Amino acid sequence: MSSSSPISVPLKFNQLVDLVKSLPKKQKSKLIVALEGDCLDEIPDWQKKEVNRRIKKYYENPELLVAEKDALKMINEF
Repeated sequence: MSSSSPISVPLKFNQLVDLVKSLPKKQKSKLIVALEGDCLDEIPDWQKKEVNRRIKKYYENPELLVAEKDALKMINEF
């Protein structure tokens, strides 16, 4: 059997989470990189440009940054 042969293991979501949590740190990192690569392909270019624009705005004006707890408070008050 080739190492590239597809396999199917029926798992519930929590079982998968537990399995991933049990992986060594190096393998978790590789998994994250692989999953992020898949996700990045699905992000539209306009959205990537918008994120880059906002990052640039932050670097030019770091005083505009709001702490996470303050941002969540503002959102919840809205």
